[in-house]
Amino acid sequence: MVVREEIVDDYAIGGATALAYYSDNIFTEDIDVFVYLRSQSPVLIDLGPIYEYLVRTQNARVQGQYLVVEEFPVQFLVPYDDLSREAFARAVPVMYGDAKTKIFELEYLMAIMIQLGKQKYRERIRKLIEERAYDEQKLEQLLKTHRLHEKWLVLKKSVEGE
Repeated sequence: MVVREEIVDDYAIGGATALAYYSDNIFTEDIDVFVYLRSQSPVLIDLGPIYEYLVRTQNARVQGQYLVVEEFPVQFLVPYDDLSREAFARAVPVMYGDAKTKIFELEYLMAIMIQLGKQKYRERIRKLIEERAYDEQKLEQLLKTHRLHEKWLVLKKSVEGE
């Protein structure tokens, strides 16, 4: 809808909503939608056209940092660094329920959680290690490329010891 109307050039779902595609029992308060706006300056990003379109066509409403669309809080983000831009570029098409969409690959979601280092990601990482649902070689290479390998080793050791 937003892509067809040329409001955004491309999008992909990241964060815990994408993670829930790969792993059960993931809770999130919002949906992280990464958008690519070719026409935007890299310094100043205007998400106003997205909000205006969704308010007008989907009866969405602004609530704090979110746009609530069909009762789901949505946070629109622009890929902000090399890792998130690469994750966005490699997003994979999936069927999510009855909707066709694109999501970040699991290893990129893990790398972003490792990079951000938030406490809430510890349990998610622990669970993913336990489930062994990810490609370990792919993750290792990705983490080395983005200089996160040492951080991963420390985190992995700490959550495996729990």
